[in-house]
Amino acid sequence: MHAMVLRNSDPSSFAFKPGEKIERGFVRVLGRLAIQTRRIRQHARGNLSRSVHDTRVLIKWLRALLWFASPTFSSSEINRAKSHLRKAAHLLAAQRELDVMRSILKWLSGKPSNSAYRKGLTWIAKALDSKQAIIEKPDQSLRQAVAILLTTIKQIERRARIKSKWPSTSDRLAQAFRATEKAGRKALRSEDPAQFHDWRKKAQRLLDQLQLTQAVPGKRMTQTIKRVYKLQEKLGDYHDCVIAQNRLQKNLPDEVPPPIVRRIVDLLEMRKHRLRKKARKIARLIKSG
Repeated sequence: MHAMVLRNSDPSSFAFKPGEKIERGFVRVLGRLAIQTRRIRQHARGNLSRSVHDTRVLIKWLRALLWFASPTFSSSEINRAKSHLRKAAHLLAAQRELDVMRSILKWLSGKPSNSAYRKGLTWIAKALDSKQAIIEKPDQSLRQAVAILLTTIKQIERRARIKSKWPSTSDRLAQAFRATEKAGRKALRSEDPAQFHDWRKKAQRLLDQLQLTQAVPGKRMTQTIKRVYKLQEKLGDYHDCVIAQNRLQKNLPDEVPPPIVRRIVDLLEMRKHRLRKKARKIARLIKSG
């Protein structure tokens, strides 16, 4: 659950503490996010994929805080912050897509294969390496995204300190549960990738709200958090398959023979089918009470 970003931190520092006033907890968590963001800025020249992942996770955390506090902030304040975060996420999108493709290729390489199949994967891997080479200054994009994130955190913190009315954690959690349930029903009825993408985002939001508001969860809530985490994980894997399919069908090297293309697409379709079944099974076990 966001372990990569939290590896040097007490996880409870990213959650409201029991008995803590919401406004105080909100500002404190913002401060922890700022600390983690500055750490990424200091070490951005290390593992680029890790730094991009950690920055994207911090963007998600800030979005979770914004969603929780949306009844408190004005729509213009929320929309302005969201716009900044979209810009930051866009700067990281190309590197994120490459990481997804490499992960999918690793999975595909573990499937039973012949020499033609293995050669096809090699051609695709080389095409990805070429794509990596033409991404304009990925480290510069990361630094820009981090700068936007830090500025947005400061702006939200400044506005949060003058707010007086804050929502209750129970009300926001209940709304997050309802939205996830509704999105899940729509996705499972239609099997439309766009609906599954929306379900994934709602499940991610629910997971973030649970982690934000449940610093010391009881046994039942701990089980619920684990199930929501598994649901979001399966939906994330499903979305990665969709990204890979779209990318492969549009940008496959000419050297890859059509039978190999069909084999790859079929493998991804089978994986998506299994992930849909797993997501349905997990969703049935999640209760909001």
